[in-house]
Amino acid sequence: MPSKNQSAIPQNASPLVRRLGRSVLLTSEEVDYLETMQVNQAAIGKGDEFIHDGEPMRVTFLVRRGWVIRYRITPAGRRLIIGVSLPGDFIGLHVNFSHTAIFSAAALTNSSLALIEPVRLLEIHRRFPVLASGLDWMSVRHSNILAEHKVSLGARTAAQRILHFLLELWVRLEQVGLANAKGFELELTQEQIGDCMGLSTVHVNRSLSRLSKENLIRIEKGAVTFPQASRSISFADFDERFLMEFSPETDPLGGGKGMVKT
Repeated sequence: MPSKNQSAIPQNASPLVRRLGRSVLLTSEEVDYLETMQVNQAAIGKGDEFIHDGEPMRVTFLVRRGWVIRYRITPAGRRLIIGVSLPGDFIGLHVNFSHTAIFSAAALTNSSLALIEPVRLLEIHRRFPVLASGLDWMSVRHSNILAEHKVSLGARTAAQRILHFLLELWVRLEQVGLANAKGFELELTQEQIGDCMGLSTVHVNRSLSRLSKENLIRIEKGAVTFPQASRSISFADFDERFLMEFSPETDPLGGGKGMVKT
């Protein structure tokens, strides 16, 4: 899908600015504010946990580079991944800072995070109402993703579940310029895909083999492609409206089209 970038976004803009700038005409003041609030950064090594379930959560995290997983550990010791955060994604955007975290988070790859104090987010709501609406949209979108995962768990086969998840990652990465019209680089192992989808590693392996044999997906050296995207979309029951980009337009028929072609 061609980008709807209306703003004068610098080439070195952060993923957050690139995402919002696709569909909102950002002013230079808004761009400067979004970039400035990310000045406090931390480099997180692959596998390092930076949010601990049950401990105080004092800041909001914004992924600038890398992949991050959010997860819970059951009393029996099983890890369930409840979300994959990509560049441009917030973790704890509207968290209640007087309470503790209800999940853990760790870097899936070497990552860079911005640590944003609550006052910065409150200032956005005071000074930049369009940006504030964009942040609220990101929270709604996050809920949409969780809802779609619940549908997958209850109403889709293992193969459909996995393919739907990979199509979701494709769209999300494309929206921040990290995927192309063919596919993307996958940073998840089969075990981690299973932890996301509630499946055993064996079940994931068999499902991926089936999808590959039916030419619905191809994974080579970590690169995921979709040889016949329209068939993949149909098989997975994938409707990318749950990933729609933010738009301040009031026209209910307006808004952008997605990158996934049917």
